[in-house]
Amino acid sequence: MALYGTEIVFVLGPGMHEEARAVARRLAAAAAGASRHVLFLNDAGEYGALAEWSVHEDAAAYASRPATAAVLDDLTARLGRRPSVRVYAMEEHVTGTD
Repeated sequence: MALYGTEIVFVLGPGMHEEARAVARRLAAAAAGASRHVLFLNDAGEYGALAEWSVHEDAAAYASRPATAAVLDDLTARLGRRPSVRVYAMEEHVTGTD
């Protein structure tokens, strides 16, 4: 089964996990049809939200959805630059199996 991911990366700075979670909730709400939505956090304040899709066209169109675009616009206004948006083909590899 093919999987596709849309990754949105934004830098809020250290100690901003709660704000990153709020952004991720908004992005997840905009990701209707995605099979899952994951937030990546680190102590350096770099955050990534990944929406997983079964159809490439859905992954590619996610950033242009009005609700997603509104989140991106808000982040751009706050950060002074547009968050990075990338679309990936994804492969799952299960550990412990041959």
